[in-house]
Amino acid sequence: MVFYAHPRSDDPSRRASPARKRETEARPTMWTRLLPALRIVPRHVKWRVARIVATLIVLASAALAALWHGLPPSLASLRLPLAICGLLWAAYALWCLWPRLRLGIAPELLADLPCPTGQRVRLSFDDGPTPALTDRVLDLLFEHGVQAAFFVLTHKARRCPDLVRRIVAEGHILGLHGEDHRTALFRSQRELRASLARARDELSALSGQPISLYRPSHGWKNRALLSALRRCGLRLVFWDHGVWDTDAPPVDVLLKRLQLATPAPGEAGPAPVILLHDGRDDRTTLPSHSPALLAALSAWLPSLNAQPPRKPPQPQTSDEVRVMAKEGFNQKIINP
Repeated sequence: MVFYAHPRSDDPSRRASPARKRETEARPTMWTRLLPALRIVPRHVKWRVARIVATLIVLASAALAALWHGLPPSLASLRLPLAICGLLWAAYALWCLWPRLRLGIAPELLADLPCPTGQRVRLSFDDGPTPALTDRVLDLLFEHGVQAAFFVLTHKARRCPDLVRRIVAEGHILGLHGEDHRTALFRSQRELRASLARARDELSALSGQPISLYRPSHGWKNRALLSALRRCGLRLVFWDHGVWDTDAPPVDVLLKRLQLATPAPGEAGPAPVILLHDGRDDRTTLPSHSPALLAALSAWLPSLNAQPPRKPPQPQTSDEVRVMAKEGFNQKIINP
């Protein structure tokens, strides 16, 4: 399994290669990916975001007005610098909270998931593993010949190490989601580095392979997290389309969202990364969206490639899974 790291912008071979230039131009930008994503976002979420944005605009306008007219004449020269600082802090907050904004992240800290041959999407799962859900998801993926990525929480992984080893043994990508589901906000670089290093080492020991990929909770990021990732040798992996499966929508609604996120056969451009959840934040119980997720996957997975259905694998002992994990998977990162 090969992971593609974003190339450095100062690589002369990439600037000089016409083929690489055409490849870059063919890749969708943030804005071309945003339009299809908006079709998938539920209406109540759009309204919630619109209310939050409107409230922030009103508060920022009121604060700027108070700043502009409330300062005494002796401090009038500070109005513009203070207003600019306020706008910069607001822009930084937006960058932290919106996963699609990746400006300022060094290319070597970003990685792309590979797309298996003939597969129309790159499927990923967060917040697991969860017994009675992750194993059924793995059964469906095996049955339909679909590969996926699993970004796991280590406090859950240590409770079911056989599921972690099965993920690896069946050829899926294993990445880190953290020790727990806390975000990086309001945490120091030192705390984040210690937490990520512990989680990376524990997951590596459980899986029998090095861990180099990381997806932050909610996709939230800050400068402290980037610094901690660099020191821990981890790379960020985001997504293109979330389908809000943890809201536990009806099966037909979730299936429609998955179909909207799936490109048509032969459509140009890289396969989009789809975000699903085989758990729910730090809860260890079976999440409420499990039945709808499994039913939607059963209906949707057959459309992702042309491979005939296979029988789900039989349960294996811990020793058998451990041997498969050691022999059947080798994780590498290369620069394309």
